[in-house]
Amino acid sequence: MKIGLALSGGTLRGAAHIGVLDVLHEAGIKPDMIAGSSAGSIIASLYAHGLSPHTLQMIATSFPGRKLVDWSTNAWGALRFVGVLPLYLFGWYKDLARLVPNGFIRGTNFERYLSQLYTLAPTHKPIPLLVTTVDLYTTEAVVFTDGYLPRSEYAVSSTVFHEMKSDPQFKAACVRASCSMPGVFTPRKINDRILIDGAIRTNIPADLLFQAGCDRVIVVDLLRSEMSHGTVRTFFDVFMRSWDILVSELTAMQLQDDKLFAISPAITDVGWTSFDKIEYCIQAGRDATREALPKLREYLQS
Repeated sequence: MKIGLALSGGTLRGAAHIGVLDVLHEAGIKPDMIAGSSAGSIIASLYAHGLSPHTLQMIATSFPGRKLVDWSTNAWGALRFVGVLPLYLFGWYKDLARLVPNGFIRGTNFERYLSQLYTLAPTHKPIPLLVTTVDLYTTEAVVFTDGYLPRSEYAVSSTVFHEMKSDPQFKAACVRASCSMPGVFTPRKINDRILIDGAIRTNIPADLLFQAGCDRVIVVDLLRSEMSHGTVRTFFDVFMRSWDILVSELTAMQLQDDKLFAISPAITDVGWTSFDKIEYCIQAGRDATREALPKLREYLQS
């Protein structure tokens, strides 16, 4: 029996995936293949590279966070944008494109950071990886894999597959593309495609693992608890809440599939700059997985 693990997006909530992997390893449950979208693609790619949950926790708790932010505009540019935006909304200013970049964070520093992590020595045997992105122009889901193509009986429409090269820089570019939240990160160009956040179309990449030959698929959903408890105070909170709403309906439909097993860590009030809550997210992943273990074993043995 081949086990797949699908890791969803969720900004810094993605650290919970490490706690899930930690408890799965303690229980002797090790995935044969892993897929990730957005934040989930980071943990999925590092685990697939061969890094242990313990190593992943050390990386997460020392994550440089704000040091990786490379703004695509300076403070003066941001102030001009804020000043002109009301004029644009009322039709009094037309050429907003001159003042506004297609993403406020370039992502170059983050990509370089990832490529360095992929040079670390593996602590266990690497496993197959799938990373999701979306083509901004064709609207197709673009999936990067390291050689595992779909089985025809599980074909998904509007999905194309590309080989993921073993080169750390190319892999970092794919994962960076998967994390490119629209409006926040600039889109990433790969193979003449302009790519954005994979969670837009495939927040939980479970179907991809079935396509690739997995018999059982465990998914980690980081959206459900936040949709129930989110707090809205600022513009950024509204943006993030809106993003979650955008993704939630498709995610809910996927979780109704009785072929998979879902783990949903209870995580609340964790935004995309809550770097002080990374350990809290990891522990939430552990707690949810330990609670789910009895039913998970039944699912794997059924």
